[in-house]
Amino acid sequence: MKFKEKLLENDFGAYLYDLRMKHEYTVEELVEKLNIETIKSKNIRKWEHDLEFPNLDQMYKLSEIYRIPIEELIQVRTQTLEEGLKGIHKEIVRFLSYLLGFSIYGTIILSNILIYGTLIIVFLNFIAIANQTL
Repeated sequence: MKFKEKLLENDFGAYLYDLRMKHEYTVEELVEKLNIETIKSKNIRKWEHDLEFPNLDQMYKLSEIYRIPIEELIQVRTQTLEEGLKGIHKEIVRFLSYLLGFSIYGTIILSNILIYGTLIIVFLNFIAIANQTL
């Protein structure tokens, strides 16, 4: 995939990887350019696999090295986090769908019934306990 296509996927790690490849830096060269004592090559690899995110100081240095606005890095990072949260929900639904043998749509309906049913039961129990104490 090309640089712009990865950016559209809202994947911060892939975005950082593409920036590094575009500038033809090895991981070790990037570590050296960052010139931050605590940064090691394993940090860069974690960033590029979305296992960790660089802090604001590190992102500022990356924006200087790659000559891009810091806002762009922050935006892609934020989009990745938002998509990741949505993805967790999707993965849970897919797993439950597979486990239960239902369609994904059926699993979503069932999970909503279970969630709201549980809330109703908890609320009714709360009322029953409150009435007993009076």
